[in-house]
Formats: sequence, C-alpha cells, structure tokens
Amino acid sequence: MSIVAAGVGCGLTAAGAVAGGVDLLACYSTAIYRAAGLPSALAFLPYDDPNELVRSALPEILAVAGDVPVIAGVGAHDRRERLPQLVDELKSSGVAGVTNEPFVGIYSGELREHLELAGLGYSMELKLAKLAVEREMLCLGWAWNEEEARKMAATGASHVGLMLGITSPSRDVEEIQQAHTLLARMNDVVREENPDALTLIHGGLLSDPDSVRDALEASGADGFLGGSALETTPVIQGISAAVQSYKENKVKKEGS
Repeated sequence: MSIVAAGVGCGLTAAGAVAGGVDLLACYSTAIYRAAGLPSALAFLPYDDPNELVRSALPEILAVAGDVPVIAGVGAHDRRERLPQLVDELKSSGVAGVTNEPFVGIYSGELREHLELAGLGYSMELKLAKLAVEREMLCLGWAWNEEEARKMAATGASHVGLMLGITSPSRDVEEIQQAHTLLARMNDVVREENPDALTLIHGGLLSDPDSVRDALEASGADGFLGGSALETTPVIQGISAAVQSYKENKVKKEGS
C-alpha cells in the first residue's frame, strides 16, 4: 500500500485527514494560507514570516493528530533564525520532523541565481535536513531535479519529496510522460544514494487519485503528499455540495 501524506493548514483539515487514515501530516506556510481561503502562492511573496505561521498553527494540528506523525515546514534561509535552536524547539513541541518548505525551488531565472549567490539557496535546505537527521527526526526533503534529489538523499533524510511544482491538472499526453520520466529519474537517484529513504511525489499534474496512481506506477515512488488536492479541493467541493443540498431541500411549512 502506498503512503499517503497530507499538507494541512489547520486543525479541521488535519482531523479530516486523520479520520481518513493518513500516514503523515505536514504543516507548512502554503497550507496555512490555503486553510485561510487564500491562494497558497501567497507564501512565495514577502508578507509573513513562514516560521511564525507554522508555530501558530502547530498546536491545533498536534492536538488532533493522535498517533499520526506531524512534520513542520521550516524556512531555513533566514539567517536571523537560529536554525539548530528552531529544530530543537520544534522537536520539544512534539513535532516528529521537518520539511524544507518554503523552498527556493519555486523560483527560477535571475532571482534563483541571485538567491544562490547570496547564500540563500538550496544549501540551507540541505543544512536543515542534516540537522534533523542528527537529531533522529523525520525529514521530508523536497527536490526539484535529479541533482537536488541526490544531494537530499545524501543527507540521510528519511523521506525525499519528488516535486513537480504547483498543482495543475493536465491531460496533455506529452506533458504527462515528461512528468513521469522526471519522477522516475529522481526516484532512481534517491534509491542509488540512500536506499532507506522513502520517496513521495507531489504537485504538477497530480490532482486526483487516478493521476497519482499512474505516476506512482511509472516512477516507482513510495507514496504521495497531497496539498490542495487533499485540502482545498475537497473542502470547497464538500461544503459547496452540502450548502446546495440544504438550499434544494424543500421544507414544508406548518399546516401545508
């Protein structure tokens, strides 16, 4: 059976995921924006401190998690944050592990180059993973390509995330094949570098059970982490359908 993990931004969606039998919960800034009814892409603009957002949301998620491990998204790039102390703080709070979210992989071109040159690049996310491994914590380390997958696997991270970007459904056969090929290559690299690491796929065209099943079969990955696919879409569709059912229900007036 494949692993199913859920990115959650509040206690309510975490409780729903736990009730459904989820294997792992992840609380990070994009999920917190989602749970507030905002576009998760807001996390990639400089409006809030992602670490403070996660600190504020974790208690309600830990309260409903039960035996399901919770990992926390950590913004590893802010040099004002003492990273070792932050990881220790999270571990003391009951968190089982960390994940490198927000991540610089969402940026490209000149901005990504500038971040790397400024020392605010992927190396900071690898440092976070190593700190977690040293503390015998879980670490879900996201990678966006084969090179990053190899580097993240080499840290000893318990989970390596194979990232396809922001979730966007696709029926284009060529695009689907390219995504499957990339996932399979990243998965192979992780297996070569760290056979004990579990691999989770996420994002891109992975928007429903069928697309996830096909990608898992094509890539050989161990499981799937759903963000908007397991939080935004089900919540909006479920509540919308419930409201419509009440609107359509004809209640007889007394005496009629």
